[in-house]
Parts: sequence; C-alpha cells; structure tokens
Amino acid sequence: MDDNNSLMALFQESTDTSEAIDELHNLGIPDHNVVVMTGVPYPKGALGRQLEWLTLPYIVLVGALVGLLFGLFLAVITPHLYRLDIGGHPPVGFPPAAVIIFVFTMMATIVSTFLGVLWEMNFPRFGPAPYNKLVTDGYLAVLLEYPATLDAQVRQTLESHNAHDIGEPERMAL
Repeated sequence: MDDNNSLMALFQESTDTSEAIDELHNLGIPDHNVVVMTGVPYPKGALGRQLEWLTLPYIVLVGALVGLLFGLFLAVITPHLYRLDIGGHPPVGFPPAAVIIFVFTMMATIVSTFLGVLWEMNFPRFGPAPYNKLVTDGYLAVLLEYPATLDAQVRQTLESHNAHDIGEPERMAL
C-alpha cells in the first residue's frame, strides 16, 4: 500500500502560491516533492522555491573539452601517425591546426548544449503527465507529494491560501 498522496491545487495569485509553499515546507514536505507549473516564467527564487542546481554548464564544459581533445587528435596526432615529409615543412602547421581544433570544439559545444537542454527538460516524456488546462490561462498549479498522515493539514493549508480545484492531478498527454 502506498503511504504517499499526490495532490494538485490551482492558485490565481503568485503571492498565495508562495505563502502556501512556505507553509507546506513548514509541515515537513521537502522541496523536491513540490512542483509548480506556470504558463509564464518566474525569476529564480520566486514563489518561495529553492534555487535549482543545473547540470547544463557542466555538460557543455565536458562537451567542449571532448571536442577540443578530438580536434587536437585530428590536427596534431594524426599527422605524426602518418608522416609525410615534404620539402622540409613541419608535419603540423599552426593555422590549419587552429581551424580544425576550433571547429571541433565549437561543434561539440553546440551538440552538448542541445543534448544538455533536452536532459534538463527530461525530454522525451512518454505517457500522460499531470496537468490542468487552466495553467495556460494564467493560473499556477502546485503539484505535491506528501505522506498520507498530513492529508488534512495539507488540504487546510491550501484552502487557507485561496487554492481551488484541489484534488488528484488529472493526467493528460502533453
């Protein structure tokens, strides 16, 4: 038997939403169990939420480093593996090597950025997800998961902050 409940509540005002989230935190519901869905972007730290730790910069940095190393391999190592001594020229010229290294570094950075954004968005998401059509009309939806023992307190907290349509989240294909 599952001892956790999931609930969705709709708010019309962002101040009511942030106050309700603060009280839910005081009840002992951790931040990772509270999801806020909005139709418009809110700045970081708004709505009483913790700042998210994004992995995108690290993904991009690793991608750029991989591209740099691959470019170095192609531009510097490969000419030494298959040496062609022609007219006393060095096997590796700086201008062509710089172009090759730059191109592969930028290409890997762009590809890793694209894939990192997809990773951060949890894309693709298969199957129906909790959502309410009023979110596109400007409402804020709070989806939360909490222990079943706190059910009455959670509902009372949400109702005291002008939440409506409190109930099980409707799942629809996005």
